[in-house]
Amino acid sequence: MVDTTPDDMYVDSKFIKPCTPQLALEVGENLRRDDAREIEQTMGLYAPVAVLQSYYHAAYGSTVYFHDAHGKAAGVAGVTKDNLIWMLCTDVIETKPHTFVREAKRWLDSLPNPYVYNHADMRNEVHIKLLKFLGFKFIQYYVYNGVPLISFIKPCVESQPPL
Repeated sequence: MVDTTPDDMYVDSKFIKPCTPQLALEVGENLRRDDAREIEQTMGLYAPVAVLQSYYHAAYGSTVYFHDAHGKAAGVAGVTKDNLIWMLCTDVIETKPHTFVREAKRWLDSLPNPYVYNHADMRNEVHIKLLKFLGFKFIQYYVYNGVPLISFIKPCVESQPPL
């Protein structure tokens, strides 16, 4: 990962702000059913605990918090020092999906990482659709702990042509 500060991963948006442990816990306690199932079955942790763990493992403490126009928690996202990207959401994302997708793209496009990757539960149709829209490439299908997963990757920093 490139040298990054917390400010590098913060996007100027009225719907995105730096996350705190309290905000991460709020999202963890209100996760979408598919998100909670995915992390509980793959990580073996109670969903709110897994969200807090992800928050604390994000690179440079730079987890972001997404919310709607009324301040309701929509999700949290972050990237580890090893370029592992993650996002967990509440049902709020389904009330204004276009706004959420636009803000997620804005945040993703702001990342200074050369690439980001992870896997997703193939049964989590909302996240699979989001990943496709955001331009991630699916590279491998496999099963872990009985969960059908798909690996994905996305270059974030476009390479510059040689001079």
